[in-house]
Amino acid sequence: MLKYNRQEPKNEHVSINWRIFVLLSILVLIIYCNTFNAPFHLDDFHNIVDNTRLHVDNLYPGTILEAILENPEKKKLFYRPISNLSIAINWYFGQTNVTGYHIVNIGFHILTAFFLYLSIINLFNTPNLAGRYRGDGYFIAVLAACLWAVNPIQTQAVTYIVQRMAAMAAMFYVMGIYFYIKFRLCESFKRRIYFFSGILFSFLLAVGSKENAIMLPVSLLLLEVVFFRDMSDYETRQKVLLWGAGLIVVVFVFGVFLFLGGGVIESILGSYKNRTFSFFERVLTQPRIVMFYLSQIFYPIADRLSLDHDIVVSTGLFYPWTTLPAAGLILLIVGIAIRQIIKWPLFSFAVLFFFLNHIIESSVIALELVFEHRNYLPSLFLFLPVATGIKRMINHYSMQKKIMEGLVIVFVTLLIALLGLGTYTRNMVWTDEKILWEDVIQKSPGRARGYQNLAAAYYMDVKEYDQAIALFQKAMYLDGSTRNKAVLISLANMANIYAKYKKNYQKAIKLYYQILDINPNNDAMRYHLALTLLRSDRIDDVQEHVDYLLSKEPEVPAYLNIKAAVLLKQDDPEKALTYLIKAIKIAPDTERTLLYTGIGKMMRHNYTSADHYFNRLYQRFPQKPVNLFFLIENSVRAGNSEKAASYAENLISTFSVPEILNALREDADIDLQWPIRTDLIAPVISQKISELSLMSQEISGNG
Repeated sequence: MLKYNRQEPKNEHVSINWRIFVLLSILVLIIYCNTFNAPFHLDDFHNIVDNTRLHVDNLYPGTILEAILENPEKKKLFYRPISNLSIAINWYFGQTNVTGYHIVNIGFHILTAFFLYLSIINLFNTPNLAGRYRGDGYFIAVLAACLWAVNPIQTQAVTYIVQRMAAMAAMFYVMGIYFYIKFRLCESFKRRIYFFSGILFSFLLAVGSKENAIMLPVSLLLLEVVFFRDMSDYETRQKVLLWGAGLIVVVFVFGVFLFLGGGVIESILGSYKNRTFSFFERVLTQPRIVMFYLSQIFYPIADRLSLDHDIVVSTGLFYPWTTLPAAGLILLIVGIAIRQIIKWPLFSFAVLFFFLNHIIESSVIALELVFEHRNYLPSLFLFLPVATGIKRMINHYSMQKKIMEGLVIVFVTLLIALLGLGTYTRNMVWTDEKILWEDVIQKSPGRARGYQNLAAAYYMDVKEYDQAIALFQKAMYLDGSTRNKAVLISLANMANIYAKYKKNYQKAIKLYYQILDINPNNDAMRYHLALTLLRSDRIDDVQEHVDYLLSKEPEVPAYLNIKAAVLLKQDDPEKALTYLIKAIKIAPDTERTLLYTGIGKMMRHNYTSADHYFNRLYQRFPQKPVNLFFLIENSVRAGNSEKAASYAENLISTFSVPEILNALREDADIDLQWPIRTDLIAPVISQKISELSLMSQEISGNG
């Protein structure tokens, strides 16, 4: 072990660091300034927009704790609690306003770049680097941090809102590295406790943001070996090898537990059952993908970046032919890095750090094959040897050829500008759903995801349903990473279009049955089939499916509601209410539950109680005219014309006449499957419109 005096670096000046922070902030804000209004995409909806558990309306401790413990994957102990917390707070302040989310994501990116800079500047004070780069540390640290921060490959982790999980993990990860370096260089016992606490909390926060941060202890061991240990000593090498191997095994097993839950072997192998590739095919394919990542990082032109990539799966060492060379090249690079730890420590650390931090997501766990945001953390130190080489060139030419020195400086400036321009340009793709998915289709025409999301996110939104169906049909026969996923997603979306928008229930029913033929255990599709059958008044068929669903999960309010709807249609409100009371106890403010309870009470002529539930429905969902329609109908049935007129006046003051007429023409709320008695409510509404119109004319005449 090297002998050295622990002391904090004297060249780390607060004023300089603040200037660097401002520089990095300005640089990042310039290249990401066109992302503040970029909409939600893909997994943003599942994790943010539709994740009601994170939709907090207060910041009380109990509410925050519930958000932190939100866990969609019940087999795990927890699911990214720190990321959940950040999303919940974002939601509290802005709900679906994307600007706040982007401000936070960009802030995380700036902090990560800054702590990367601080970590690098402190590395130059470690025993194995002390004196090697005297006077060059700041330039190298700033340049390395800038090259990392402006690289276009980082856009997926920064601009794609939900990938703040990857960004937060990297931010806390590099903070942990910074605190570790400070801990090792610090002489004061009290300050060492402070820095050690920083390491511990950074590790917990990083793992709480995303599971791949579990590799931090191994990265710290790597840092210790490269910068603090004398690797020329045989005994030291033996200890490092032993401790390193043991630590990697422990961390990897814990990482698998965090990702998958349960036992290691069964978790890894069992997770492949729904994939279109096997365990061995993934292991063979990943070296090619990691080398592809490296090529993207060092040649990040827009044509090579995409949200989805059409990767040919390696089925053997020689198919495709690049499989074996890619694995061999990685082994060669890693071997060189290990051999050159003493001579080129910065190069060795950067290379080994990159491959080490791809182990969790780019090895045996059955995740999607490729995503660019997975490079956000591994690439942190990758530009360190690049910046070092550039600085050496500048130093070399400064003593011989001033023109060459100037050219190198101009090259560096242009390099940062071009990378920044590439990032700005790439971000433009993220500003619109149609542009994003057309970009994916152009670059990965053999993958289903682009066609399906273009259809769902754009064409369905603009009501071009035939075009959406055509895209879904095309996607059915394309590749995906999950077995039958392309077919099932396409069939489900087409069924939804036919049922909800085209009102071709028979076609929708046929598609839902196709889904159940492929996957009989798809309860979500069976539920939608039951709803569509209910719209078609095929009561016996609905009963069969809803009874099946309730036999599996008798406490699900949605199933209880359909059962109640069937009984209401069979003119048995008393029995229907027994199911609805059960549903209310589980979820008291569900739209269908409130509506059907009100209808059940109205059918039993309990108009006062019906009015109570319809009012709760209206208070909970005031944006729907139909909820006032039911209040009017109930009042008319009760013979309370005054109350009916009052509700009609409320309707007219809240909604425009075209909105009311459109809702009346619908004849039923398509999502709730219950007809509105237009013959009862239309006269009341018409009379109130006439009265208000006449009153308006009188006021105008008097004026």
